[in-house]
Amino acid sequence: MIHHSATATGSARSFDKSHRDKGWDELGYHFVIGNGTGSGDGVIEVGSRWNSQKHGAHCKTPDNYFNEHGIGVCLVGDFTRTRPTPRQMESLRRLVAFLSDQCGIPVGRVTTHGAITRKTKCPGTNFPIAWVRRSLGSGATVSSLP
Repeated sequence: MIHHSATATGSARSFDKSHRDKGWDELGYHFVIGNGTGSGDGVIEVGSRWNSQKHGAHCKTPDNYFNEHGIGVCLVGDFTRTRPTPRQMESLRRLVAFLSDQCGIPVGRVTTHGAITRKTKCPGTNFPIAWVRRSLGSGATVSSLP
């Protein structure tokens, strides 16, 4: 499940602190992709939840299905105001392709936080989810972004 941080800056470390300050046990996402403000532009930070294969804390639903079975990927940025960087999108494409292949995730199951809960616009109106889905297996590059 794809998210944005809804912040201009950040990193896995800063989000981990913020989540712990909220009373969570650690960073809620499995992966964070930097935009160059707290970690490198396009750098994929692997969260401790992925390393320990622990359920996420990124998409609350009544049955908690998406936290228990989904993989949370957060791109640093507020995509209600700006677009992800080309490096973020290329890293996301590579990460989602890898996870889809290794975990058997069909393209149709690659989704966003807002599409699941309908309570948030996450990851924002400037996030090209259709491009992400099309890019899987097609060899699309960021130069083909709309």
